[in-house]
Amino acid sequence: PKLVEVMKAAITDSPYDFRITSGARTTEEQFALYQKGRTLPGPKVTNCDGKKFKSNHQIKSDGFGHAVDIFPCGVIENGAYRKFTSAEGYDDKKLKLIADHILAVAKSKKINIEWGGNWKMHDTPHFELK
Repeated sequence: PKLVEVMKAAITDSPYDFRITSGARTTEEQFALYQKGRTLPGPKVTNCDGKKFKSNHQIKSDGFGHAVDIFPCGVIENGAYRKFTSAEGYDDKKLKLIADHILAVAKSKKINIEWGGNWKMHDTPHFELK
């Protein structure tokens, strides 16, 4: 609920429109993501296998996931909404601006949030409760 509170407040005046693309995940969903770049094609997207190493996306003892991933999806330009292309949505500069905004909203609400863009693995769409 605290993460939902932050995201709902942040979306109202974010520098770019964004959507939540991933919230709570099952063990099976997390393990499937872990397989990318290992037994499945594509780059590695997580170091958490969902079994031995749990993700904060997985349901905790309180019944909630503690992480979300976002995607910047558009902006108002000249009074009209312009939808981003996939490449624009994954632009690290846009994600950094949104992250700074989300972190400021969380701080104002005294809710501790961490941004994956500050990690060694560099997961810019990811936000989680500390």
